[in-house]
This record gives sequence, structure tokens and C-alpha cells, in this order.
Amino acid sequence: EIADDIAHLDTLVPQFDGDLAKLALDRGLVDQLATREQARELLKNKGVADDDGESFRQVGWQRYLGMQLRDDLPDLRPQIGVVVAQGEIVQGEQAQGSVGATTTVQLLRHAREDEQIKAVVLRVDSPGGDAYASEMIRREIELIQGAGKPVVVSMGDVAASGGYWISMNANEIWAQPTTITGSIGIFGLFVTIPDTLEKLGVHTDGVATTPIAGAFDIRRPFNPKIETIITSVIEKGYQDFIGKVAEARGKTPEQIDAIARGRVWSGSQAKERGLVDKLGGLQEAIASAAARADIAADFRVRYVEHELSAWERFALTLSNSEAAVSLGRWSGLSALPRHLLGNAELERTLALLRNLGGNRYGVVAHCFCSLQ
Repeated sequence: EIADDIAHLDTLVPQFDGDLAKLALDRGLVDQLATREQARELLKNKGVADDDGESFRQVGWQRYLGMQLRDDLPDLRPQIGVVVAQGEIVQGEQAQGSVGATTTVQLLRHAREDEQIKAVVLRVDSPGGDAYASEMIRREIELIQGAGKPVVVSMGDVAASGGYWISMNANEIWAQPTTITGSIGIFGLFVTIPDTLEKLGVHTDGVATTPIAGAFDIRRPFNPKIETIITSVIEKGYQDFIGKVAEARGKTPEQIDAIARGRVWSGSQAKERGLVDKLGGLQEAIASAAARADIAADFRVRYVEHELSAWERFALTLSNSEAAVSLGRWSGLSALPRHLLGNAELERTLALLRNLGGNRYGVVAHCFCSLQ
């Protein structure tokens, strides 16, 4: 039965509107569909709840090793938590310079669970990236709002595509008049090189167990069945994107589609089209968040940040260029001629390709745009 499903994936996937998760559930490959937060609740119910009942009892090794006594007197004033999302949006844990979904979700969850933090400001300066990673961050923002804490987004130079994805559910969105935003759309990217290898006299052949085995082998021409599957998944992802924007902004999917399809807007244009609420900078966004949390009289701003390890601090002392130093993980950028390492546009493009390297077949929400 599984072999038969594999052979007919190009017809099965469109039957489920490109939703691979629903297809897996229907075929019994998974038991249920759940978000990470729902999975946490399942672990809490199956295991031992922590003291306040918010999660399950656990100790991470980094927290275990990082415990240290502090004699600082606490500042008991209510806080506005500021979380910075700057760089390409990718999955997993990432250091500063990229928006790692796992890392950013952890920071947002910390802001949600900290009782002193009464509101959250998400500072977004990102052209987007991985669509699933963007959705993980967006869901965590919904959980913050569900906990009764307002979320205000402050857009920097660029908050487009995936950068807008993580912003759209905020209670209020602030942008500068010159902010590059919008670019509501997604795409898929897969490179094949059979013609190049042919010119070099390199040929590929083999025996496969199914019609789509080896379909993602870059040495072979792109399989039409895979093209049908990926097209269906991308179209489903786009409909999800505009549907979520429509729900968040109080519009219809048709209204959002009219200003979407990858179109890029300035902050002023986005405000005219209902994608942004107000024009202003970070300080205005912080003041708005404080007013929404009813703490405008006396509060302090706290940046919710990942504490750098000794190794990360050491790496930062060597260079401020992401392209020049990539300690702990080989990026391939160190092989570039030195005179190219200062090219900001080249660094951004190579960083995107590097970040997508671990997820070559994913759906991407990225704006190829920058301020000049």
C-alpha cells in the first residue's frame, strides 16, 4: 500500500490541497496533527507537571551548567519585553545575525511566561526565509496574546515576506515610512545540473524501487511528478499565507490577494493598504505597548536575549562579518576571495543559500529586496 501511495503521490497530494500533514494522517503515518504547544501539553499530561503547572518537569543541560548565584537586587517595575528578529528566518537554533525559529520561539516563550513582562515588542528587520520557521514564530505570538499580553511589532528597514508573516498577528504594527514590507508570497527552489554534467562527460543511471526514488538527485532532470507535487504544496502555502493575513488584518483573502503576490510596499504604502497600523519607530512602538498594557506611568524596557556562551563570545571577538567567520559550522563562505567578503548584498544572498542548504525542498517566503 505504501509503495502504491508513493507511485501516485502526484495525484494524492492535490487531493489533500497540497497539505502533506493531512495526507500523512490519512495514510496512518502519524497519529495526530498538533502544534509544538499542543505537544508540550501532551508531554505535561503524560509526564510530571512542573510546580506551576505551565509545562512538564525538565532541566536543560545549558540551564543546568549555567546556574549561578546572583546577589543583584531585583527591579520590580513592570517590564516591556523587546525581542529582536533580525536576519534570515531559518529553522532551528541560530546565533545573532539570523532568526532561528527555535531560538526566537524560546525568547518569546520566556517573555510570555515571565510575570514581570506585561507586553512584548517584536522588532523585525528581516526579508523573510523559511515559511515553516516563520509560522512557528507567528504561533508563539498568538500564544502570548492568549496569555493576555499585547504584542506590538516595530518594523526596521525591511520586514517583508516571512518578515511580514511573523508580524501580521500583532495587536499593532508600526513601520517607518521607508520600511520595505509586504512581499506576501512564497516560492520553492530546487537546482539540477544534468546538462552541466553532460558537458563534462558525466552520466547518471540506476535502478530505483519507486518512480520517485532519487527524485531530488541534482544529477538528474527534474521529475514531472515531483513538479506537480511541489506546485501543489506551494499553492497551498500561498493560500495559507493570504488567509492568515486576511484573518489577522480583518480583511478577505481576495482583498489581500489583490495586494499580495509578492508585491513590495513602502511603510507608507503598506499603511494605506491596511498592512500596517501606524508610522513610527521603536520608541513609539514601546510606548504603544505600554499603553496597551496599562503601565504607561512607570515601566522599564528589557531586551529578551539569548545569553552568549563563552565560545560565541570568542567568535564575535574575531570578526563582525558573518561571511568571514563561521566557527562551529562550515559555511563555505571562507573560501571566497577576501575582497568579496565585505559585499553586503553577496553576503545576504550566500547566507540565504547556506541557510536553505539544510532544508533544500522547503517552501520559502523571502523578499529579494534591500535599501539603497
